[in-house]
Amino acid sequence: MSERWRSVAAAAGLAGADGSTRPTIFAEMTALANETGAANLGQGFPDADGPEWIRRIAAEAILTGDNQYPPGRGIAPLREAIAQQRRRRTGLDVDPAAEVLVTAGATEALAAALLAFAGPGDEVVTLEPFYDAYAALIAMSGAAHTTVPLR
Repeated sequence: MSERWRSVAAAAGLAGADGSTRPTIFAEMTALANETGAANLGQGFPDADGPEWIRRIAAEAILTGDNQYPPGRGIAPLREAIAQQRRRRTGLDVDPAAEVLVTAGATEALAAALLAFAGPGDEVVTLEPFYDAYAALIAMSGAAHTTVPLR
């Protein structure tokens, strides 16, 4: 294992001191919620399937060929819709081809931002408690991670 992998895995809490892998905080909280019958607020488990009209549109899109990975920046019509929404809501004119990036979720967006703006010699401050992905992403960037307890 590379030293880089070890430091990122340790920062994320995914590796023990001996190098063995550990479950994610999400796996731990899900198991605990299942064990105790508690509501699992730590992971995005919706309690409903979502509106039927959205599920029908998604099913139709899959059946008619929209079932492959999109381009890394997101599909053009979605980027254009986001740019139009920003223009309507904020008056900000952004170029959907060069200034809009669609991610597969918040963690990917956080990774893109941290890796773009933080690097060796930088310091990233997070408030405790913090989302566990922050530590791993900061470690991946090479920046120093400083935590501050929230009181």
